[in-house]
Amino acid sequence: KVVIVLAAGLGAGQAANASACLAAGLVARHPNWAGQALRDADGMRSSAISHLPIIVLTADEARMAQLRERLSLPMPGDAGMTLFPAYAREIHEAAEYWARHRQTSHRDQPLLGVGLAGPRRWVNALTGSLPMLR
Repeated sequence: KVVIVLAAGLGAGQAANASACLAAGLVARHPNWAGQALRDADGMRSSAISHLPIIVLTADEARMAQLRERLSLPMPGDAGMTLFPAYAREIHEAAEYWARHRQTSHRDQPLLGVGLAGPRRWVNALTGSLPMLR
């Protein structure tokens, strides 16, 4: 199961950007669920979109904090997680983000989004009854 959880109140552009970044991080961990080379009837080449549904949910500040606490629990071996911390909005170079990420404890960092991919039971246990992004 693949789920992206976004902080409530993000503007449409911020939500789209965070979702795209989180999905890219997840597909890097699980390259088998997207990107198969395709060619249409006219020969135009493209890559396949995800063949798994990607559900986008939203969480208010309190529920995002609860989720953030549970993210430190052990993950199943075939699971993956990506984070979009609030500080990432101001960083435009990947190397700078990687360095900041390695130096930061995300336990108390505000998150704009979280991407989760893995067994349905694990994903559901983390996301519970969060509402769909509307």
